[in-house]
Amino acid sequence: MLDLTPGEVIAALRQGDVDLALTYLGIDLLSRDFCTRKLSSVPSLAVLPGNHLLAAKKQISISQLKHEHFLRVSDECAPGYNRKVSQLCRQFGKFRPRFFAGQQSDTVAETISVSGDEDVVSLHPVFISHLRIPNVVMLPISDKGATWDLFVAWQRGKTAGPLRVLLDALDLRSRRSSKP
Repeated sequence: MLDLTPGEVIAALRQGDVDLALTYLGIDLLSRDFCTRKLSSVPSLAVLPGNHLLAAKKQISISQLKHEHFLRVSDECAPGYNRKVSQLCRQFGKFRPRFFAGQQSDTVAETISVSGDEDVVSLHPVFISHLRIPNVVMLPISDKGATWDLFVAWQRGKTAGPLRVLLDALDLRSRRSSKP
């Protein structure tokens, strides 16, 4: 198991360094060259500086972030991230986000820590909530439908043996978790 940024996932798949990847970004790039399958949709959360006025809330709506500066992430690191944040802000908050180009980071954890360091907010899938980053808080987004899709991607023509078993297990687990 490797912990790579979405951009590194795409590069690793293209170079044949990994056989399979889980990703929530760059699927439009991956689906052209690789087999992909949606596994799940997961809720969003906001990452805020620890001293933010909303930091004590249990959850927030995207519309409450209308006047904030949002973290801009390079497309090399996270292809499609800025576009996804813009989509969520327009759809659920009725505004266009004002992006702040902060320092470039090599990992998701470093990217999230920029929120605390630079006093900007960012939106992410809830599955990053296990990360413990100083000076930031992570709050669930209350807007129903403000979700991120999680995909599995693999190289075409390379689905024999253990990879097929893993894909079948992921597919079965995905079907079980989507039942009401």
